[in-house]
Amino acid sequence: MTATVTIYSDIHCPWAALTVHRLRRARDANGLDVVFDPRAWPLELVNSSGTPRDIVETETAVLAQHEEELFSRFRGDSWPSSFLPAFEAVAAARRALGVRAAEDVDYALRIAFFRESADLSVRPAIAEAVAASGVDTEAVMKVWDREPVRADVLDDYARSADLPVQGSPQVFWPGGETTHNPGMTDHEWVRGIPRLRSVDADAAERLLLKHIAA
Repeated sequence: MTATVTIYSDIHCPWAALTVHRLRRARDANGLDVVFDPRAWPLELVNSSGTPRDIVETETAVLAQHEEELFSRFRGDSWPSSFLPAFEAVAAARRALGVRAAEDVDYALRIAFFRESADLSVRPAIAEAVAASGVDTEAVMKVWDREPVRADVLDDYARSADLPVQGSPQVFWPGGETTHNPGMTDHEWVRGIPRLRSVDADAAERLLLKHIAA
């Protein structure tokens, strides 16, 4: 039976992108039967404002030293005005095709933003990312157009209020245990730059193997 690991995070959080990337890589390397269920924790709702571009870009530059294939400098002229449309696309994929499709669309959106500099607040960029995920793009976009996927996003966020979410990402394992930002929590901002005091690059894989039987 396929195990489910639930991840509350923001799509434009580089820490979350790194964790999702490492978990997917660990699953594939170890042949695990597990799906990563992405749940919306939009920082623009958490903070009642968008995350400043300079913060995202600074964090991205630091984390690129640890997963260099995952990140590029944002090269686009159009910075997303909101990431709620991207969350809606993930919700549409879940409604249309199930949890694994939601996971794949979620990851493709992260790649589109962090590697391809896509403006995920506009439909063409989101549609392109959905297509790149390999799922049925027409099915996902049809649901996005016609069903209340914004309500699904807001429901995720509302549920998070009753959960021990410390920040993005927060990983919930099948047994009920939870981990915030695995292997990357020992950091602090100093003079405008996040300083990583220690890093456990194998934490995501080790925790996955611990909680998911091979």
